[in-house]
Amino acid sequence: MSRKWSRMVRKNTKVTNVQRKKSGQGLISSDFASADQAKTFRGRSWVLPMLLVATGVFCFIAFRGQAATDDLYWVTGASYIGLAVLMFWLRRPFLRIGKDAITSRRFGGDRSLKAEDIQEIAVNKDAIVISMKGKAARWAFSRVYHQFPVDETRPHLVEFAQRHGIALQQEA
Repeated sequence: MSRKWSRMVRKNTKVTNVQRKKSGQGLISSDFASADQAKTFRGRSWVLPMLLVATGVFCFIAFRGQAATDDLYWVTGASYIGLAVLMFWLRRPFLRIGKDAITSRRFGGDRSLKAEDIQEIAVNKDAIVISMKGKAARWAFSRVYHQFPVDETRPHLVEFAQRHGIALQQEA
């Protein structure tokens, strides 16, 4: 089935489900609508938040002489720490494995790679590295740096690589 047809079926199923939900009827469960469900794996970013907390603490220590004269001293240090908390809890790195693409959160926003743009997927016990064709950049997800669930992600990446004929390098 073509991708255009799949999108149309998914869209119409979604619209119909909204109408049926409003009228109190049961939802339509479509194989087409659930076939393209992407599996998302989330990690936790801790390096940049730790750096921001250190900067906030540095502001508190370095400018403590100005605390009596300036209220902005407290706002600056607390802002760094607040930003660190927000980045730790809300801006989590993820890897979404879809039917024909892999999506990840990069520093500048979400990036997506189609299967034909992936050269190799390397999976070992502590990291996942996705190499792209014709580009020097690689996507790396580490158990330590990103607190990423490598063991849960491995079977889905293996299936994705086999489905699209992507070179797969597994290390135990």
